Amino acid sequence: MKTCLSNRGQFTFVPNTTSEINKITCGVPQGSTLAPLFFIIFANDQSKCSSFSTKLYADDTYSCLAHSDLKQLELMLNNESIKVDEWICLNKLSTNYAKSIYLLPGNSFNKAEEEKANFQIHINNVVLHRKRSVKYLGVLSDES
Repeated sequence: MKTCLSNRGQFTFVPNTTSEINKITCGVPQGSTLAPLFFIIFANDQSKCSSFSTKLYADDTYSCLAHSDLKQLELMLNNESIKVDEWICLNKLSTNYAKSIYLLPGNSFNKAEEEKANFQIHINNVVLHRKRSVKYLGVLSDES
């Protein structure tokens, strides 16, 4: 087991050119049969770092938080997102926040669409994009 997790390196190869080998100091080895198990062990405690209801599947994460007041929900989401970002940094992971999105279910709020348009979630100085529908693990969810 130790040899699988230590003294590993990585390099990039493009036709006729190879980069220098860089030492890997953390993470799980990709492509091995144990990689999914190692990742689950590695990321298993993410759900305990915040009040989000969190579901993990491979390297995808689904987090959910509910509140009847839209402004309070916005505040809670931004506060809990800071906690998740701290967990990510502490575990030497990275997230492409530019690819992260959120939904606001339509029937949950008796608010005008204009108020929803002003709703913003910020993580690590990035404003997340709101989508009207999203496909996650083959299931389409929308805001209605």
